[in-house]
Amino acid sequence: MEQIARRIAALVEASGGRAYAVGGYVRDRILGIDNKDLDVEVHGIAPQRLWEILSEVGEPLSYGSSFGIYSLKGTRIDVALPRRERATGRGHRDLAVSVDPWIGLEEAASRRDFTMNAMLEDLLTGEIIDLFGGRKDLEAGILRHVSAAHFGEDPLRALRAAQFAARFRLRLAAETAALCGSIDLSALSPERVEEELKKALLKAERPSVFFEVLRDTRQLRTWFPELADCIGIPQDPHYHPEGDVWTHTMQVLDRGAALRGDVRDPYAFLLFCLTHDLGKIVCTELRNGRIHAYGHESAGLPLIERFLRRIVREKAVREYVLNMAPLHM
Repeated sequence: MEQIARRIAALVEASGGRAYAVGGYVRDRILGIDNKDLDVEVHGIAPQRLWEILSEVGEPLSYGSSFGIYSLKGTRIDVALPRRERATGRGHRDLAVSVDPWIGLEEAASRRDFTMNAMLEDLLTGEIIDLFGGRKDLEAGILRHVSAAHFGEDPLRALRAAQFAARFRLRLAAETAALCGSIDLSALSPERVEEELKKALLKAERPSVFFEVLRDTRQLRTWFPELADCIGIPQDPHYHPEGDVWTHTMQVLDRGAALRGDVRDPYAFLLFCLTHDLGKIVCTELRNGRIHAYGHESAGLPLIERFLRRIVREKAVREYVLNMAPLHM
């Protein structure tokens, strides 16, 4: 993959441009994480010339000339030209996009989400170009936005912040957390929400961090209102010294994550861990001085189904969770 990318870069250089590895590929190389996907950003040549170069290397595929994004068939390489984006609505796709190959490295990088994703690697020299302190933030364990002016243009970034914090064990910079809390997430598509949720559940050592960040940034209730309702629901301290239903659920989720390699469908299993006690929202009561939630394993099914139908696209996953929930006792 790198050999193909370097060949593209050599042809781009011969045409007067420059090609860089960008985004998660550069970040993961610094972290020592294997990444099989390579994103390349090409500066200084026109779209038609880039298409001709890609045709010399393989069979190019276009995601739309207006977006300036291409791939090579049979590879996991995406090639893009720098672009300008302007929000035209509240949704993730409500953007006006214009390709500008001569925008310059700093302006192009300033439109990325977080400093750790704004680094570039020159494909010919191997030089890391870090214009916004991404390496320093990574080393300090901080997730920081690049540009306050551009960050809110894509509301999905508030969920990506929670997902990245969970996957890479990062803490949000205070100003980044404030920005995340100011974004309206209601117009996001369920598919994009599920994409970020799935990454957190399947890739984070402690998926609970995803939800804790959403709670801290006041973004939990928009897409996960049932989980928000678990906050403050008491449990019998004799059996649950850890505290309320929220705390219990987050602990179960993290313990479930340690078993991902032992189950057939880790995503479905962790959704079950996440939703198994939603019935306590409607069943919890005080009887004879003791806290009980009799029948919560069945009473929670309508809440669980509502949660799943809002976000989870795959019917088999929903059916698994709804089958397991009444059996969890």
